[in-house]
Amino acid sequence: MSRTKSFLAAAIVGCLSLAGVVLADAPVTDSQITDRVVGKLSVDDPALVKRVQVETKDGVVTLTGHAHTGNEAAKALRDASSVAGVVKVENRLQLQQ
Repeated sequence: MSRTKSFLAAAIVGCLSLAGVVLADAPVTDSQITDRVVGKLSVDDPALVKRVQVETKDGVVTLTGHAHTGNEAAKALRDASSVAGVVKVENRLQLQQ
């Protein structure tokens, strides 16, 4: 590979890393998982994310707090389950009106 191509490849990888893109072989940390779950919740339902706490340990996401309906709780579980790196989701949400 020429020097120019090597430099270009290194620059692309560096930019992707700075942009927060996870490369296929890079492990996902618990804090990244938590941030991504909270991000999905805030996009789906900004009011719900204010009532739900997210903790991650060894890829296991625990949701605590309260939801107003079963549909809200199900939405939170779906969002958490859809995040890359999540091994399991523990539902400790309580229904509260």
